[in-house]
Amino acid sequence: MPQRAVLTVTRGPNQDDAISLDTGSCRLIGRHLSDNETVMIDRDGNRLLDGQAARILTSHLKDRAPATGVSPVEGFSVNAFERGPDVILADDSISRAHAMIFLDTNGLGVIDLASTNGTFINNDRIGSALAKDGDVLTIGSSELGLQIK
Repeated sequence: MPQRAVLTVTRGPNQDDAISLDTGSCRLIGRHLSDNETVMIDRDGNRLLDGQAARILTSHLKDRAPATGVSPVEGFSVNAFERGPDVILADDSISRAHAMIFLDTNGLGVIDLASTNGTFINNDRIGSALAKDGDVLTIGSSELGLQIK
């Protein structure tokens, strides 16, 4: 069972930055806002998800259990995962709220949040998918290599 996942930016403006997740956690990936853009922020400093993104997450996560010993329940959503700080990349080809990554007992999950330019694992466009150790996640012009420990 995975305990931690680390995504390292191997190409793009944030090259060499690393993103980590522990089992039972999730993080949103988005981009820096331009001067004329705004976004709603929660008390923890994370971006609030619009209705469409929340529906996508609920749909994809309804049968997922965040950690060992936790059973999926009807209506299961991202709220069952501990949300870590948002990952904000300096890549203009990324949507403000582009994708959500989460780590559970099955591995690292990636969910595209109806982004403009799509989310890819090993060059295959995904809506949602489980990524494996060594996979490459492409978001905008940024590539992130995955290591699962």
